[in-house]
Amino acid sequence: MTRPGDSARIPWIVYSVMLVTTLFWALGHPLGRIILRTVHPFQLAFINLLVGLLALVAYLAASGKLRSLRAVSRGDLAGSLGLGVLGFAVYQVLTFSALSRIPASINAVLVSTNVVMIAPLAALVLGERLRWARAAAIVCAFAGVVLITFSQGFAAGTRIDPIGCTFSLLAALSFALYTVLGKRVVQRTDPLIVTALALFSGAVLLGVATSATIGFGRLWSADGQAWSLMILLGLTMIGFAYPAWFACLKRLPASRASVFIYLTPVFAVILSFLILGERVTWPFFAGGVLVLGGIAAATASG
Repeated sequence: MTRPGDSARIPWIVYSVMLVTTLFWALGHPLGRIILRTVHPFQLAFINLLVGLLALVAYLAASGKLRSLRAVSRGDLAGSLGLGVLGFAVYQVLTFSALSRIPASINAVLVSTNVVMIAPLAALVLGERLRWARAAAIVCAFAGVVLITFSQGFAAGTRIDPIGCTFSLLAALSFALYTVLGKRVVQRTDPLIVTALALFSGAVLLGVATSATIGFGRLWSADGQAWSLMILLGLTMIGFAYPAWFACLKRLPASRASVFIYLTPVFAVILSFLILGERVTWPFFAGGVLVLGGIAAATASG
């Protein structure tokens, strides 16, 4: 069994999968902006979860792993469904609610504090040891996230809504709990099964919330490009990235794995430059160096 502090025994394929996972999460930034020109955020989130769920269930059925659902204990079944509430439904609702009240740049910084929350939660709930070197690496990477987030400029005089900031911080806490509690579940159950159950509960709750609020009307009038991009995001950002995240959590301490989340804004800015033509300024490169340095230090720390 891989010990939490033994980075030498962790195959580099695990870190490679983490890189791809954060890249797919970042893909949601530029493609999401294109999709949201025609559909509501709740509708986008619901379709993403539904597509990811269907793709994952299809894979489980084709590989014969769907039968292992019968072996899932009642405790892990309830835990997996609860993870869907935290990591999908609640997280999505809180994030979108925050974006309706505060600038996206501030929301990005506040949501990324989930990495800072994961470290002490992992120590408290999972008994992971948080060394000072890894804590310093987390802070270093977070400083890089701040630089990257504000690299396109931010008006310091903008009025900040405390309710919006609260929503954003609660979203960060939701994902932190999703990660830490999810690690406990995937130690006993296949990460693919856990993710499928979580996606199911998250999709059901988001479907109910969408139906009760804005409905699905704008989805039916969306063009082919919007549908193609929604399906692409559902397959990559949801169908691949979330199961991969839990699979890597089986091999990595939660506090170390979580630092890779800081790569998401780095990839998001690069993809936004390539897809949307958004400008890249020097704070981005400075922030990128801090993020990469923090990740390298966290990975190397025992």
